[in-house]
Amino acid sequence: MSMVSMEDARWLAGYLRRMVSARPAAWAGTDLTLSQLIALHLISAQAPMTLLSLSQALGTRPPATCALVNRLVRAGLVERRPDPEDLRRVVVAVTHQSAQMIGKIDPETARRLQAVLTRMGAAAQRVLTEVLKDTARRLAR
Repeated sequence: MSMVSMEDARWLAGYLRRMVSARPAAWAGTDLTLSQLIALHLISAQAPMTLLSLSQALGTRPPATCALVNRLVRAGLVERRPDPEDLRRVVVAVTHQSAQMIGKIDPETARRLQAVLTRMGAAAQRVLTEVLKDTARRLAR
């Protein structure tokens, strides 16, 4: 596992700070994991997106991707609908609620977020998740 460069760490901190401080009330009540956050960014940037293409983008197996999407659907952050081009397939898109939380995402930002967070490792991700939740709670007061 490679380390996160100082430039990437600064970019990530600034990006997440701006994202949370722009909409603190939306973030304060969520229990999003960083993998769910990455998925939301990828879906937002490329929606509507099939589960298979999300799975490939995340580098996860389809059953794990399906479980992740199920959690996001239950949280009201993602919706499933039939693919207009092939009704046998299902596509996912962000809901109004998650669009409010993350704003408009371009594919390059989604890819960079994923690359930086993936290199970070699980322990650092857990710490970062707690920092984000704490920041949102303080800003929402």
